[in-house]
Amino acid sequence: MVTKIKKNQQVMVPIHIKITEEMRDLLAQVAKNHGFPRIQGLIRLYIRRGLDAENVGYSLAKDSRFIEKLKRQGVSDEVIFEAIEETANEPEAKANDTAKP
Repeated sequence: MVTKIKKNQQVMVPIHIKITEEMRDLLAQVAKNHGFPRIQGLIRLYIRRGLDAENVGYSLAKDSRFIEKLKRQGVSDEVIFEAIEETANEPEAKANDTAKP
């Protein structure tokens, strides 16, 4: 049987990791404190935060909080849009590239 995937639904793939019993117990406690029924949701949250911190797939165009802060400081929509377009069209900078323009 083939299951149809909805347009906006992401395909989930299983992974297997080994962790200590202590880590599992701590994850279970933290998950419970944050309202997660199981530790899997908490682990996915931690992975997402880690990836976001590394800027994997990050785009300023998707950062609505940052854009709203710019607008509150008087930056026009036109300037924000131009900056996003320019950075999207530039070749990706290397992680260790610290040269300033």
